[in-house]
Amino acid sequence: MDRSRRASDQERRLREAERRAFEAEAAYETLLEQVPAAIYVYSPELGGPTRAMSGYVEQLLGVQPDRFLAGDGIWDELIHPDDRERAWADYESFLRTGQPEAGDYRYVRPDGRIVWIHDRSAMVRDADGAPLLVQGVMFDITATKEAELRMQHMAYHDALTGLPNRAMFQEHLELALARARRADLAVAVLFLDLDAFKPINDTHGHSVGDEVLQHVATRIRSVVRETDLVARQGGDEFLVLLADLDPGADGETARSVVGDAKDRIGGILADPLELGAGLLSVRASVGSALFPFEAGDVRSLLRLADEAMYDHRRRRDDRAVPLRPVAEHS
Repeated sequence: MDRSRRASDQERRLREAERRAFEAEAAYETLLEQVPAAIYVYSPELGGPTRAMSGYVEQLLGVQPDRFLAGDGIWDELIHPDDRERAWADYESFLRTGQPEAGDYRYVRPDGRIVWIHDRSAMVRDADGAPLLVQGVMFDITATKEAELRMQHMAYHDALTGLPNRAMFQEHLELALARARRADLAVAVLFLDLDAFKPINDTHGHSVGDEVLQHVATRIRSVVRETDLVARQGGDEFLVLLADLDPGADGETARSVVGDAKDRIGGILADPLELGAGLLSVRASVGSALFPFEAGDVRSLLRLADEAMYDHRRRRDDRAVPLRPVAEHS
């Protein structure tokens, strides 16, 4: 009788344990489907198989969960090529240290849309502390990341021309000077100011003036080297950074590069601008300063280039000639 009762109690406890396990698993599966994130489990080794993937991944990345379980390289296929190396390096560090890992990466969906993902992983260990599996969660942060990138762009770019602003120019100039000091290179700064720009705004309105600035920015950018940085200082002033120059004997090679850049800029600006209101000719006064031969730091380079620009304007015979007025197209 006692034996029968014990067997019955064991069977009842077993059924109860199975019921609780089923309910826990059902609750977990329901939770996975409700969370607006892709939750995954994979083996704790580099390139190990994915063991589980929640259904939300299809909404997130446009790929069904079973593709991740198939082990056909879907992770490498989806992650943005520019982020792939960093993502793998982050994961290798995570496997080595066992510390919770998080990173923001771009994925390219099969439909071509790029999504930003915040990926967090944690190591699950057995009773002896050995790695058992990795569990992680991926959130869509595209809207937040794009807003952040827009804010960063606005902080370092001119809204009218799209060129870098003075803040970005100075950061790049600092880096260029650091490289030049290490490698015995030269760096040049050009300072440009449009001549008689105020009459354009006064006569034709600020919309025409803005159009002139946009055209000038495009033209300057079109004649400098791909590695040169063109920035808008503000108003009708522009800056050009010529970095990593071979100085040559006493800086003559670098000075030749600077002279060529000035000539190209002067030449491209000599052609009349085709504006919505007609044709308009512009001129610019240009000054330059060369590191390390004329200045040794950011502030000195900018100041000397500015002074050289004003000197160029004073020396020009046509400094008082106003811009040709807008003429209607025939």
